[in-house]
Amino acid sequence: MDVSSEIYKDLSHMVGKERVSESNLDRLLYSHDLAPLPKEMSLAFKTIPDIVVKPRDAIDVSRIMKYAVENDIPVIPRGGATWAFGGAVPAFGGIVLDIGSMQEILDVNKENLFVTVEPGINWKKLYDTLLSKDLLIGAYPSSAPGASVGGWVNTGGVGVGSYKYGGIDQLIRSLEVVLSDGTIITTGCKNVLNNSSGYNLTDLFIGSEGTLGIITKVTLKVFPAPEEIRPTSFVFRDLEEAGEAIHALTRTNITPYHIAFLDGAHYDLLRELDKDSPKIGAMVNITFSGDTRIIDIQDKTTEKIMAEYGGKKTTKEFADHEWDERFFESKARRLGPGLIVGESFCPLSKIVDMSKRSQGVLKKLKMKGAVVGTVADPNTALFMTYAISNEHKLIKNMASMALVKKLADEAFKVGGRPGGFGLLFSGNLKKIHGKGVFVMDDIKSALDPHYIMNPGKLIESTTRFGIPIPGFAMAAGMNILAFMKRMMPADKIGMKNHGTKKKNE
Repeated sequence: MDVSSEIYKDLSHMVGKERVSESNLDRLLYSHDLAPLPKEMSLAFKTIPDIVVKPRDAIDVSRIMKYAVENDIPVIPRGGATWAFGGAVPAFGGIVLDIGSMQEILDVNKENLFVTVEPGINWKKLYDTLLSKDLLIGAYPSSAPGASVGGWVNTGGVGVGSYKYGGIDQLIRSLEVVLSDGTIITTGCKNVLNNSSGYNLTDLFIGSEGTLGIITKVTLKVFPAPEEIRPTSFVFRDLEEAGEAIHALTRTNITPYHIAFLDGAHYDLLRELDKDSPKIGAMVNITFSGDTRIIDIQDKTTEKIMAEYGGKKTTKEFADHEWDERFFESKARRLGPGLIVGESFCPLSKIVDMSKRSQGVLKKLKMKGAVVGTVADPNTALFMTYAISNEHKLIKNMASMALVKKLADEAFKVGGRPGGFGLLFSGNLKKIHGKGVFVMDDIKSALDPHYIMNPGKLIESTTRFGIPIPGFAMAAGMNILAFMKRMMPADKIGMKNHGTKKKNE
């Protein structure tokens, strides 16, 4: 689609001229997310939007959707864009709806324990605001300072606090959603559970990556703030010992607020940034919340379990520092200046195996990175293995995208699965759900018959020329990239290499 000044005028009339932009700079800024997508991607996908709009509310979004349907224009919702799979990046150009412009806290209800917010508010602001009112948000992403509430709903996230309170799917009371035809619906109930009330429309939109509708309000459960939130940290010789200790802890009745694990390479990279980081094999950070007397008992028992597997408890000051750093696991990207992240879930019984496999993938691809992750529930570990990349080295950066595919392969081998599909990895969906993908496609067709809602994502991969990309073809392409990456020189990452100009490798 080639946006004309007429469309610009039409959208400006709907929402105000100050909320619409078709400048080259703005459009370029909205053509990527956290991941440094190779410039060669533009050969297959039209990643630069034609126009950017910042709506004020559901009424604005409804008008835009009706206009988009009438003119066959793709619409891509965008929150904080802290994800790394191209979910907020256009496949066919079109309108990017910057939902980040909608960031108000609309209602904090202590009587019925819920909060209603606009989707663009970031999790850190919401967390701090509620805590000041003696309320706690159950779980939030580690990218909370930049991640939007609506974005995490669209990706179906798990993160800090999920071990105790569940993922975002267990924390939502209701959503306000604008459908592709402009219809505004409410999916649940604010004051009570939504069980036994027909189809669960709320769950339908969680994890849909903006392919079914635009979320314009989110009502979340909140909880009374705990008497204490106590971080603890344990140093291990390696990630294997740490994994065994984590598995043992999750087989007890102790329910920490949060469990995170990081290998020694993560701290090595932080030292490259001249940070005061320990030289260790692995770290396990366990945070408790609740009544202080109960935490004292859980803390003491946990320390004994960790010690049985070689874990040494750190000082309180160090543990507090680690808790403060929970929002900055991607800090090492400054060495790149890009970052490639592969999310994968595995059974907790396979956490040691998956740790070795993840480190093995980094080694085979000759990439500098680290294995970090969280424990999502007593049977699920979420790995967020990352590698530093340099988008200025075009060929090597493109080959580095194979990291995500190879980590997904290893997750399948241990009975797990990859997380996140976005622009490039929809082929994994059928491998996970089998014939269920066809049901998803039927739902997509019913709610978005014109295929304008974030097209080219989640259940389909189609080039800008309308040519479908079969899952096996995408997998073959990624395997070729992996072979290329193994043949290239090892990545050189460090402050002494940061910012230097070299020829493309």
